[in-house]
Amino acid sequence: MGKVGFLGIGTMGSRMSARLLAAGHEVTVWNRTVEKTYPLRDKGAAVAATPAEAASGRDMVLANLTDAAALREVIGGSGGVLEAAPLPPVFVDMATISPGESAEIAALLEPRGVAFLRAPVSGTATVVEAGKLTVMASGDRAAFEAAEPYLAAFSENRYYMGPGEQSRFIKLIHQMMIAGTMQIWAEGLAMGEKAGLDWDLMLDILAGSAVGSGVVKSKIGLLKSRDYGNPAMSLHNIVKDLDLSIKAGAEVDVDLPATRRVRELYQPAIEAGLEWLDYAAVLLDIERRAGLEPKQAAERAPQ
Repeated sequence: MGKVGFLGIGTMGSRMSARLLAAGHEVTVWNRTVEKTYPLRDKGAAVAATPAEAASGRDMVLANLTDAAALREVIGGSGGVLEAAPLPPVFVDMATISPGESAEIAALLEPRGVAFLRAPVSGTATVVEAGKLTVMASGDRAAFEAAEPYLAAFSENRYYMGPGEQSRFIKLIHQMMIAGTMQIWAEGLAMGEKAGLDWDLMLDILAGSAVGSGVVKSKIGLLKSRDYGNPAMSLHNIVKDLDLSIKAGAEVDVDLPATRRVRELYQPAIEAGLEWLDYAAVLLDIERRAGLEPKQAAERAPQ
């Protein structure tokens, strides 16, 4: 078993860290809001005051942070990973960031002898808890092989894609597809609702049909309850990822007209104050524009 530092104890990071602890690893966690680390402390994790402390002397550091700005800060800012002594040999990043941003992060770490493994994931909090995430990794091959026993604590499928930014591109393609799926899904559901179809029956039929993809099936419970307030991914984050996708397309000179249109279609929901709800809440704005009463669990209404 190894010594692991984990940076970013949010919805996903807290569950990843718990799985690492359950697998027998010695885990030191850091989070900007320290209170979020307490449940892991109670399970046996050490709590670090700084990213440097969490990284010092670790066999591996894993991070699940919001964006590239947060990643740069925890690596190169005051008390950051680059102040660790000794430095960890491998830094594994699971955020969704652009290929260009990723290359900039690599340039901070690799000259200091820290291998940078890009390892974005596919899956929700419940998928993490079951240990069934999919990891899409790229970077140094030896770093992937060193990280795999740790990634195995919370993932079922792990793919090595190459030495550079390949995993960043595949994650953004993934995000483009789930965002487009949800937009069409919400439009269809609003049409069925206005046509008087039974809501739950409509959801069951579609989930059990040829269009019942994994992302569709993962949203059935949420859509039946109309509870958008405990997001697997927020509207804010899916829109961020669409912006990154459009930028990445430009980097390789590929026009993405459908993705740009989906991004535009999500904007009214953002402007309606829904950005911190689950991205399925795009349906609320579509219902409103269709002349329907937007329906959501009262206790989860946006503030």
